Amino acid sequence: MKELDYKFYSELRDRSISVNDVPKSVKKSLQFQNLFASKTLDTEKSGRGSKIIIKNISSYDSFFSKHFTKDEITAITKSSNIKKLRDSKARKTKSPSVFFVRGFRHFKLNGENFDIAKYTKSFGLFSVQQPTIQAEKICFVENLESFLNAEKVFGEDFIYLHKYGRIGVESLKEISAKEILVFVDYDFNGLDEYLRIKSVYNNATLFIPENFDELFENYSKFIDGKQQQSEKVTQSRLNEVIRIRELVSKTNRFLEQEILTDD
Repeated sequence: MKELDYKFYSELRDRSISVNDVPKSVKKSLQFQNLFASKTLDTEKSGRGSKIIIKNISSYDSFFSKHFTKDEITAITKSSNIKKLRDSKARKTKSPSVFFVRGFRHFKLNGENFDIAKYTKSFGLFSVQQPTIQAEKICFVENLESFLNAEKVFGEDFIYLHKYGRIGVESLKEISAKEILVFVDYDFNGLDEYLRIKSVYNNATLFIPENFDELFENYSKFIDGKQQQSEKVTQSRLNEVIRIRELVSKTNRFLEQEILTDD
């Protein structure tokens, strides 16, 4: 059940609702149909139309308590979604931004000088929640395996960042660097991530290797189904985006970034 269902069934507890005002997704749902089949709900004439009424209150209360909670919960989290709607994904939640960090140079983390090399050499990476970062060079890496091997391609001058989950604009606002490189898959999703980063940093550059055409010819793979372009990707007039976008559209293929970190 979703938030829309909760709102509808909660309102129905307090008043009858016009048939015309029932959301389409609720009308089509099996639960809604079963409530009529079991005579829990019914309709009655109301002016020129009809309204939905609760015919069996005890049966309706049983249905409501099975699918929802009566408790008022204001904070939207995965746990509150479960408590209220019995589904952690019923409403969109805002999770804290978690970044994995690798590197071999000092940089400023949350206002203090930080020796990332110590953690990279000892543990492979460092993780931090909602960081404030200032560095000379930063490279955002889309995929975890590429992130763990990015210095093979770019050397030890960059601070490498990989976000847990997709990068959102809000998660980037406390991160800055004089040079910003973006290393992603060469497909529509990678371009979308690049454009999100580019919208925050004018100096962000999409990494395209010199032998890209050769790599694409030899190692690109077919896209299952048809990958969808975001509106930002479709409308972009950046040369680097147009180059990758048209190639992927024409061939229905994409190149995974991991080919570049192969030994």
